[in-house]
Amino acid sequence: MTLSKMAKEYRESGEKCRSRVKELTTILETEYMSETERILMRRRVSVLSTMARDAIAISRYLENYYGEKRRAANANDGN
Repeated sequence: MTLSKMAKEYRESGEKCRSRVKELTTILETEYMSETERILMRRRVSVLSTMARDAIAISRYLENYYGEKRRAANANDGN
């Protein structure tokens, strides 16, 4: 698997997590639930938000992995 394919998969996973966060947030805001259920739902939203952020950050890192190395090499060549 190439880095670009891996980056794409991480990006898609992150977007799925973001989508689910939106769904759960809507449910949290519109549906009646006990305080315990509400706390558990907020926890799920928090975990999914972190997963989305991390997956997208990894995607960006992978997308730019060689670019950063090339820029550093080109900067060193200019010395």
